[in-house]
Amino acid sequence: MEIIVMHGHGKKPESHGAVLIVAVGTTQAEGRQVVASCMKKVQEVYPKAEVTYAFSSEPVRLVLKEQGEDVPGPLAALASLIEKGHSRIVVQPLFLTPGTRYHELYPLVKSLNEMAGAHGVLGFDGILISTPLLMFDEDYFEVAEAIQSIYGNLAEDEAVVLVSPQSEGGTDPALCQLQMVLDDVSKTGRLTIGAVDGYPGIEKVKSRLGHIGTKKVRLVPLTIVPGIHAWIEIAGGANSDSWQKLLEGAGYSVEVDSKGLGEYDQITDIVVKRMISRVDSHAFLKK
Repeated sequence: MEIIVMHGHGKKPESHGAVLIVAVGTTQAEGRQVVASCMKKVQEVYPKAEVTYAFSSEPVRLVLKEQGEDVPGPLAALASLIEKGHSRIVVQPLFLTPGTRYHELYPLVKSLNEMAGAHGVLGFDGILISTPLLMFDEDYFEVAEAIQSIYGNLAEDEAVVLVSPQSEGGTDPALCQLQMVLDDVSKTGRLTIGAVDGYPGIEKVKSRLGHIGTKKVRLVPLTIVPGIHAWIEIAGGANSDSWQKLLEGAGYSVEVDSKGLGEYDQITDIVVKRMISRVDSHAFLKK
């Protein structure tokens, strides 16, 4: 019998780190393009790193699986990157606020980090989690300026309503803060924020539109990665409870924007810039 003698602890494969983009998930081509755009921009900054993505929504992953595509959840994606030998991994969430989805992702990263270190169970350096679009006070001003640059050129009789199509999970105050900052930035009050499942709701939005005095409204999904759920809640098709139908029923002329907020470079550039700033502050990846 041949005896194989192993010396030392073996050599880990060379790694330049990895970046995991995490979105709630979407089956829509427009939403998938937002994810692809973010990945491309990250790859341009860190050309040697592995850049990949995961969807946190199990229902979306199951639909995609039925269509023949396997998209991992965050845990499976991180486990795969660790198994490949990546010592340092950066997680960039494509979430609007630090709501439910962020609070589901953060403990996962924290738990894995407890097993990191040279002599840890998993034997990697660690995972650095970046922030959602809105986290700190300065974020609101940066995002408000971007929204103003995208939608601010309005006619006197027009208003834009940015609709959050899904619950942000206890972070409605973040939407209210963004509204206040938008008012400071735009000076017109014609950029209005609403939430399908939360505050400010449709009645608050109608009250604000009445105060502005406009009858022409453009609806925009206030989400980074738009999915079918956004268009159902906003435009609705046969759904009589859509915001478009509710506002039309109140006498408004309503147009639904064909692009979600995250489809604009001004927004994805902010996401990538935030990640770069966080990575650089921890000297986590090499450019």
